[in-house]
Amino acid sequence: MKKILLTLLSMVAVATLSAQNISEYRNPEVEATREYQEGNAYQQDLLLYADMLATVHPYYADAKHRKVLERKVRKGYKECATLGDDGDFKLMLARLAAELGDGHTAISYWTNMNTIFPVRMAIDGDKSAIIDVTSEELSELLGKSVTHINGRPLRKVLHSARAIVSADNRVNFENLVTDDFMFTEFWSLLGMSDESLSLTLTDGTTVEVAPIQRNTLKIAQLQSDTKRVTAMRNVLFDYTIFESEGICYLQFNQFADRVTLPQYKQLARFDEFVAKMMAEIEAKGVKTLVVDLQYNGGGNSNLGDVLLSWLKPHAETERYGVDVRISKLLLERYPYYRDFTYDGEELKLGEVYDMWQFDHNRGQAIDYNAPQDSSQHILNFDAERIFRGDVIFVEGKESFSSATLLLTKARDCGVGIIVGEPSGGRPSHYGDLLYCTLPNTKTIATVSHKRFVRPNREAKESDYIVPDLFIELDDPDRDLLWEWILKNYSKK
Repeated sequence: MKKILLTLLSMVAVATLSAQNISEYRNPEVEATREYQEGNAYQQDLLLYADMLATVHPYYADAKHRKVLERKVRKGYKECATLGDDGDFKLMLARLAAELGDGHTAISYWTNMNTIFPVRMAIDGDKSAIIDVTSEELSELLGKSVTHINGRPLRKVLHSARAIVSADNRVNFENLVTDDFMFTEFWSLLGMSDESLSLTLTDGTTVEVAPIQRNTLKIAQLQSDTKRVTAMRNVLFDYTIFESEGICYLQFNQFADRVTLPQYKQLARFDEFVAKMMAEIEAKGVKTLVVDLQYNGGGNSNLGDVLLSWLKPHAETERYGVDVRISKLLLERYPYYRDFTYDGEELKLGEVYDMWQFDHNRGQAIDYNAPQDSSQHILNFDAERIFRGDVIFVEGKESFSSATLLLTKARDCGVGIIVGEPSGGRPSHYGDLLYCTLPNTKTIATVSHKRFVRPNREAKESDYIVPDLFIELDDPDRDLLWEWILKNYSKK
């Protein structure tokens, strides 16, 4: 079970973006076709969205995959002739996106994020879900197990949801759908009533839950019987040194700082933060560093490189392969790609290139010895300052995107061990988003334009990084992770 409602007030990042702040996706070649000009608003947006997928996503660089997409779009085009509303249309697009198995390529199907059901359910297998957050008025439901929703077995509800929720793997899907279930609109998409939520509990009783305005929600949640050292902190990153035990506990919750988000000048620089932490580790004779990524949903992966540069000499660290798909949209959003060549030739639209093989790659020109007020992170290149103690990475259900990159890089480069639970990210996966809205329906779409390939190319492809040791992170009564760390690494 989850302990807290992490992002109820923000939820899905895509959904919180204003359509007015994201440019429309247009393609004159598509718009000049007979199908587009004779089509209705849904048919037109479908054709544009299909073009966005086909030209931007690395998966569709393969002609065979594009042909499959074209068949699906032809079928969808016919269905769009009789669609009833925007919800049905977004449902169609969500299915197209979800089929990729890419948690970064998705449709924002939300038009109403203000009306919610004040019940959050953590998925507990295929047949039940645990109510871990409610409104104060429904607090008696906390800890109850739900087997049916709106009269349908949970297994069937999850099956329906899986078809429209973009996710890297099962864990990622369960994390996302846990929040999705709170929104009334989601139940409409699944073809169910959004006027009330009927929950059947394990004892056979049924509870009717009415929707409320999100800003009126007063949260009640399951409480732990113990104060966890590893409980989530309301920070981007934070560390505590337990000097007598010889342990530094770093909770790394998001790959973001003042460098990656320069508009937030009040944020700390991650490179300065890590340098300070490492200096204190050395001064206090700390022998074990715990890097807790269980709450980390990603961000800018450069922060992971900063941390790794203190754990292994940078020259000895294998890096991810990065395949980038060149498209008109990419060149529009990131015009510096126009400066690159590949084997002396200009980059061609539609092709996938190894980013590290670009001629004049700007990523290789970063001055890591620049002053601290630089717009770039400063890596540690001093081999004498490398941390030589034990390193423990913690992987959890919410670890995703850049957190997965760091975990995978640590595994493939032989840095420390990984403990915890399976995460929501694949070791090799798609990512780096391009945002657009569709002009008629104002639907927000995100599409990956890169594929990240793990450093160890010989490793068997998997849905997640398998921990070296499985440790339950959600026990309500005990901090099993910290107990294990103390038992095995405390110098007392």
